Amino acid sequence: MITEEILRAVINDFQPLNPLKTIIKREKAIPLDSNRIVVVTGIRRCGKSTLLKSAFNDFIPVIFINFEDIRLEGFDKNDFQKIEQIALKENIRYLVFDEIQNVADWEKFVRSAHDKGFQIFISGSNASMLSRELGTHLTGRHLQLELFPFSFSEYLKSKSLVANADNFSLYLHEGGFPEYLKSNEEDYLRSLARDIVIRDIAVRRNIKNDHLLLRLLTFLMSNSGKEFSYNNIGRLLEIKSVRTTIDYCDFLKESYLIDMIPRFSYSIKQQQSNPKKIYTIDTAMAKSISLSFSEDNGRMLENSVFLMLKHFSVDIYYYKDEKSECDFLIKKENQILMAVQVCWHLTADNLERELNGLKNAMKTCSVKNGFIVTMDQEDSFDGISAIPAWKFNDILKEVF
Repeated sequence: MITEEILRAVINDFQPLNPLKTIIKREKAIPLDSNRIVVVTGIRRCGKSTLLKSAFNDFIPVIFINFEDIRLEGFDKNDFQKIEQIALKENIRYLVFDEIQNVADWEKFVRSAHDKGFQIFISGSNASMLSRELGTHLTGRHLQLELFPFSFSEYLKSKSLVANADNFSLYLHEGGFPEYLKSNEEDYLRSLARDIVIRDIAVRRNIKNDHLLLRLLTFLMSNSGKEFSYNNIGRLLEIKSVRTTIDYCDFLKESYLIDMIPRFSYSIKQQQSNPKKIYTIDTAMAKSISLSFSEDNGRMLENSVFLMLKHFSVDIYYYKDEKSECDFLIKKENQILMAVQVCWHLTADNLERELNGLKNAMKTCSVKNGFIVTMDQEDSFDGISAIPAWKFNDILKEVF
């Protein structure tokens, strides 16, 4: 239980962002006028708190609670009533709860407060914990925004740079975590990944062998852009059961460190049984953990294109048949809208293979839009456009 005195101290410590301080405007914004509960999810340190704070200023009375504040250790669902009483006394209708997954049964209070007319904004760093409660208790009542580390355009703003191939190459190596871009501390990203694995997975899930989780993360980030099977991973890392391997991979995904996409198939059963492909949340983080990834420019580029696509769509697949492969199929509202092939540099040796994979995917899925994304080539082959990665985001904006 937390006293009202401590709660008031936490609430009074909140300060809106200094308007004179340079804040990078994100491509996603908080809708203050929404009549639904606004939920912001994403990996730790990607800017969720700053995004929420930037929505409020000195003229908007708000209660802002960060549940990682050490003074709130021991906070339970009954303490929410004290926050509500303070809000009513101070005539405050905006409630912001940062990292709310730290409190058990939080969704019951949020639903009740929303019914009473409070406008509520919450954030969290665990997709599963939030989605389970949202789906069970807040279906139809919430608007979810997924935030990632800086996109390329946000990276350019943070560095006051212009879009070109050289600066995109910098982005591949520096990634998009805001604090890392300010400090460039060599161990920051490695320490961040370790903290997420230990605090958000091992401790919460009562997993004693956190070294195995870290080895698994290293393996997956080292193989970004490659197909994998749970059986093979289990054998390589000597994980006792396939079920444990699946669970551990899911935990890493839920914490936003990695993502997995399925091979496209019209059969859901076949889709589930096929191997998946692995991607990481940030190319610089993967580079800091895995030397092999940093040496493979093609896979770094493919991972960055995947992250671009994630900003526009959560339904992403890869295509593979007996003769060819295509890196990405993008689905929206039950329709495949685009096929994308990624190639660092098109040459006489690889052009036919890259084109055939893309064309076969387009034909199989009846897709009209197909692109080959390169590092810095711009051309057209048999009606297929090759586009530099640093220009590709503009194409996505037009399609989506």
